[in-house]
Amino acid sequence: MCRTQAMAARGGAEGWHIAHPADRCDTATREDELTAPSCIVTLAVRVTGQRLVHGAASGGVGADMAIPVQACHSLVAPAAAQQLAVDRGGQLSAFVTRESRGAEQPCQWELISLVGHCDLERAAMAWIVAEAVMRQRCGPSPTAFPAWERATLAGRKLQGVEREIVLAFAEPVFKPREKAEAEEHHGVPGYVGEWLWYLLALEQPDLPSRVREYLAEPSLTVTDSGGDGLVIHRVGGAGTPALMFRLWEMKKYTGGRDQISGTIKGAWDQLASSGTRYLAAQMAWAYKHVAGDVGAFVSLLPDLWAAGDPRGGAGVSVATNSSAAPQRRAFSKSHERIPRLKHDGQLQGLIISVDDFASFAAQVQETVWTAL
Repeated sequence: MCRTQAMAARGGAEGWHIAHPADRCDTATREDELTAPSCIVTLAVRVTGQRLVHGAASGGVGADMAIPVQACHSLVAPAAAQQLAVDRGGQLSAFVTRESRGAEQPCQWELISLVGHCDLERAAMAWIVAEAVMRQRCGPSPTAFPAWERATLAGRKLQGVEREIVLAFAEPVFKPREKAEAEEHHGVPGYVGEWLWYLLALEQPDLPSRVREYLAEPSLTVTDSGGDGLVIHRVGGAGTPALMFRLWEMKKYTGGRDQISGTIKGAWDQLASSGTRYLAAQMAWAYKHVAGDVGAFVSLLPDLWAAGDPRGGAGVSVATNSSAAPQRRAFSKSHERIPRLKHDGQLQGLIISVDDFASFAAQVQETVWTAL
């Protein structure tokens, strides 16, 4: 495990001082990778800017000091998380494994796993999500996102007008509970699950026979009752290209493995009963962002769905704990829930498996709220 996360005080002011993320999590042994039953050890270091430099033992000179080191995601500085994210190309795909499943059933599915990472890697994944979310939420504001990013990476709180502006964009989804006994924001895990799906879809490279023409961004709210995702592809290559769409419903699940099938079933039932309405809402938004033959295709989406046209399809994505993620069998009865989509390839499933998914969602929330 990566145990380079540390918080130290220098000159009487608390701040983040951690090993540079270039010191990879998979390094087998280093002086600062000490272990103890309590997961807290004492490390002699010299604090220099944003980097921990190995210093002399207790009694050394200069700025050398002994500080406690604890393996905990909240002790990973956002600046270190961001640097590792940059080193990995700024993509979640650099941290995942993908496995195809269900080749023999009407609804094939994919298992995407974000598991087995050290604290620094989890922090980097949380940064990728938080940065993308805040960039979208702040929209065209010339000041909101830059102010949030600068303060977050510096580990400082925004003040005055800057805080008021950034708060307006972050608070509707990410405001933490104010009292310890208050219920956690139920919408944060679901919202983070939608962004995991969106970023992973966005990072998928085009193929000669399959080019993405449109990908709907996640909603700005956690209470939107419409469809969660829409993708339009141009398929067929240079021969006879055609446009195809898939409407997605995203769910989060944090229970036991034996109950996730109920969440999958409910998502398909939701698409079966409300798909036409969802596409009518998506059409109004997408039509503003596309033109030409794609724009004309968008205007047909509700009709194509209602008719079960082979140019349309549906997908269900569930973000869940790695302990609850199905490994071999899932989505085997999906075709029974939405019978109008009976053509090959119209149904698709996705499981996004994350170690302690609720905790990861909370880590994204903490990252967003660092400067607030």
